Amino acid sequence: MTNPLIQAYRKPVLYVSLPSGGKFYDTKPKLSVDGELAIYSMTARDELVSKTPDALFNGEATFSLIQSCAPDIGNPTEMPVNDLVVILIAIRMATYGDAIDVDVKCPECDNMNQLTVSTNALLGSVKENVALDKVTLDNKFVIKVKPYNLHDRTKLQIQRLKQQKLIQNLADAELSDEQRQKQFGETFLEIADLTVTLIANAIIQVKPPEGDTVEDEHLILEWLKSITKEDYDKIRETVEELSESGVDTKFDAECIECKHTWNTNIDLDIANFFAG
Repeated sequence: MTNPLIQAYRKPVLYVSLPSGGKFYDTKPKLSVDGELAIYSMTARDELVSKTPDALFNGEATFSLIQSCAPDIGNPTEMPVNDLVVILIAIRMATYGDAIDVDVKCPECDNMNQLTVSTNALLGSVKENVALDKVTLDNKFVIKVKPYNLHDRTKLQIQRLKQQKLIQNLADAELSDEQRQKQFGETFLEIADLTVTLIANAIIQVKPPEGDTVEDEHLILEWLKSITKEDYDKIRETVEELSESGVDTKFDAECIECKHTWNTNIDLDIANFFAG
């Protein structure tokens, strides 16, 4: 049952176009007649979650934030990752307004400048991702793909953080060179296996030049592990192009100290989005 108090209190603050165009969701998001997603400002609870950078790298915190501020996405875990940055910028704008302060180091005098970037301008730069969702290999296999979903990308991110910590621990541990080398190798194999699995998860179907189209995820994973690096890279690059957010992060900066001007990029670090 919908709480009438919440319904009367919380209203959408803005609407945003998605790079995915609402495609690639198992459960389609509810969009406006203009094809835009409603964005709500953060609640007090949301703000507490967002102030903990480590929590944002734990998928559950990000999922919770999207459920609260973009409730028309039924299941955030399955959303394509190219929509994530756009939605987080929109949530940031709905809660704190148009300005994001970013620290930029001057390449001339090394002065650290605090500059202001418009979230409205960032969102205005977004276009629907029109990358092809099919790749044809030289042997006439046709592979239909989709972007990474948020659940899989979060798994990879967490695994990489664990890998970094493990490598640091191994460097400090009192192990023989042989033991250290063995554990390094096992760690990199885990990352390699997970990366291949995530690419397989992004494959919708494989159509061989002869025979039936295959959609079984286990058969696709087994096949993916058997193909050449050249063909694997073609598939991976297609998935990554589909996963791009399309946000233009370039802007002109001027150093307040030496007045040097240059073109730079904003590092859209999730942990910095919600620094109010």
